[in-house]
Amino acid sequence: MIRSWGRASCFAALSAGLWLAGCGDPPPESKPAAASNKPAGPKLADPGANMVAAVPAGKSSKYVGVHFSLGNPPTVNQALPIDIAVIPHEDYASLRGRFEVQDGLTLISGDALPLNKDAKSEQPIRHQIVLMPTRAGVFMITASIETEGEEGMVSRVFSIPVIVSAIAPPAEPAPAAAPAPPAETPATN
Repeated sequence: MIRSWGRASCFAALSAGLWLAGCGDPPPESKPAAASNKPAGPKLADPGANMVAAVPAGKSSKYVGVHFSLGNPPTVNQALPIDIAVIPHEDYASLRGRFEVQDGLTLISGDALPLNKDAKSEQPIRHQIVLMPTRAGVFMITASIETEGEEGMVSRVFSIPVIVSAIAPPAEPAPAAAPAPPAETPATN
């Protein structure tokens, strides 16, 4: 019977031997990637610059994506435009949406995403809402996207967080002008 230290020594010797055996081998040749029979996944649409995904309830983002971009920093009593991109990930006979806000935000315009008949997969649908924050805090905008497709009418819910500041961020100061070069004076001899 081999004792535990003996087994450990044998394992260490075997590991070292395998490691050393691989040292003299040339690097493997790079082979061209074989064509796979698996179809490549669908190319997802680009929602646009500076857009981030809204938070889905459940697995809603598998079927529809909602992305947003704030027009400026959220500040109390300053209008806040929010650009929205709704991206269906499959074809739908129709798609529409509604936007609701919490107390602390007032929805000035854009509460409804108009009915879009024949919404095509990966074709962004652009929309804009405008809010007026009435107080500082963390708030949620609820986006309800209703689709009609093979599974019938389905409503999916997304949340858009907005953090409102009490005061506007300071404006960046204008760069200071470079000092004027000294005037040249004629040299006297």
